[in-house]
Amino acid sequence: MKIQFHSKLIVLCVFLTLLFSTLACGIDLGRNNEDEDLALQQTMVALQLTQAALEKQEPIITEEEPTEVPGPTLTVAAATPDVDFEGVRFSFDQKIARTVVPAIIQGQNLGEEYLPGDTYPSYTEFSFEAYGVSDHFHDPKIRVYPVEEYRIINPSAANIIDELQQTLINKPVGGVMSNLPFLPMWNAAQMFSANVEYIDFQNGSGLRYLTMFGQAIYPIDNMNLFYTFQGITDDGRYYISAILPVIHGGLPNDGASLLDDYEGFIENWDNYLAETLTFLEEQPPQSFLPNLEDLDAMMSSFVINR
Repeated sequence: MKIQFHSKLIVLCVFLTLLFSTLACGIDLGRNNEDEDLALQQTMVALQLTQAALEKQEPIITEEEPTEVPGPTLTVAAATPDVDFEGVRFSFDQKIARTVVPAIIQGQNLGEEYLPGDTYPSYTEFSFEAYGVSDHFHDPKIRVYPVEEYRIINPSAANIIDELQQTLINKPVGGVMSNLPFLPMWNAAQMFSANVEYIDFQNGSGLRYLTMFGQAIYPIDNMNLFYTFQGITDDGRYYISAILPVIHGGLPNDGASLLDDYEGFIENWDNYLAETLTFLEEQPPQSFLPNLEDLDAMMSSFVINR
C-alpha cells in the first residue's frame, strides 16, 4: 500500500507563502512598531491554522496493483499411440526399435496343391526398423489377420485359431514339444515353448512364449530363438501374431559351435533340452534383449477397431 499526503503538501505551501509575505513586511524599515506587532500576530495565526489543518488531514490510502507471480506450468502429455494404422493402434518403447513401418500384404489362395502356409488372406503387417537384435534368422514382424477370411480359405489355419481359443481357456504351461498355437504356418516344427505368459491386450487376449522352429534337432541359440505373441480379439474377428527375435548372454550365438559330435548331441538331446528350458525359465525378463517386459507392454497396448 502507498500513503499519500497531497493535502498536507498544499497546506504547507500556503503556510510558507504567508510566512514569507509576513517576514517581508516585517523587515520594511519604514514601518512602526505597531505594524511589526500586527505582522507577528498574523504570523502566529497562520501557524495555528497550518497546525490544525495538518492534525485534521487523514492519509489517503491506495491499494497497489497486485504483482502476479507466475505459477508452475502443467504440461499434460497427449495419450496418443506410437502407431495408428488402418484401425490398429499400439505403443512401443524405442529400446525395442527406432521405427515401425506398416503395410497391407496382399493375400493369396494357392489351393491344396501348395503348402498350407502359402494360402492366407490380405493382412496388416508391421515391420521394425533398427530393431534391438540384428543378424537373426527371423525378421521382427507383427501380423494382424482377419479371422473369418482366413477360416474360409484355409482349414488348417481355422484349426489353429480354434486351438488358440481353447488354449486361452485351458492355459497350458508349455515345455518340450508343446506345440502351442502359432501362425503363420511354417514348414518346420515347434521345438519347445518356454517362459509362457498369458497377456490381455486392449480388446482381446493371448499368450506369449519363447520358442524355436526347426526341421531337425538343433541347439538353442541366439540366431534362432524368438519371442512370439499369439492373440485374438474379444469379438473373434482378428488374430495377432508377433515374431520378435530375442537373445540372451547365456546362450551361444550360433548353435553350430556345439555340433562337433552331432550323434552325441542327438543322444543327449532330451537332457540338453530340459536343462536349457530350465535355464530360460529362471532368467529375469530384463536379462533378455529386448527386455521381455517391454515386449509384453507393447503387445498389451494393442487395440483393433475396424
